[in-house]
Amino acid sequence: MKHVILKTIVVPIVTRIGTGIGAYLMAKGLDGGLADQLVNGLLAVVLVGCDLITGKVLNLLPKEAV
Repeated sequence: MKHVILKTIVVPIVTRIGTGIGAYLMAKGLDGGLADQLVNGLLAVVLVGCDLITGKVLNLLPKEAV
């Protein structure tokens, strides 16, 4: 269930936000390669955080609900 939540909801939203941040940084004059690395790092941190939070929440639910 965690995989389904992350893959269908969290990843598309975070990816779109990351694309917007990257476009904004490049529009402000940041080098494309540097903006790409920065956004990829931020996305990785957010996705790992969402994975941990989703795992904790699903562990709190009763087994019948999962």
